[in-house]
Amino acid sequence: MKKICKGCSGRIEENKEKYVHIEDWNKKELTNDSWWHLKCFIKSMNRDLTILEKKAASMLNKADTIFNNLPDEFKEEAYVI
Repeated sequence: MKKICKGCSGRIEENKEKYVHIEDWNKKELTNDSWWHLKCFIKSMNRDLTILEKKAASMLNKADTIFNNLPDEFKEEAYVI
């Protein structure tokens, strides 16, 4: 079977190159699979953050600062049953 890289659309030489195979499953049903050159996969995982991801990270940092400035009695876990 001819394997095509999802990242660069180039052919994967199985006997010469490192590559990654990804499968998506929904319970017992295979819904999608993809093949990647290892270099292309690493590049896609280390991409720059999108504007939305940067905003979300900023909001999480602000929430962390607010939480850390709370008095200790507000940080204790409480369970009401």
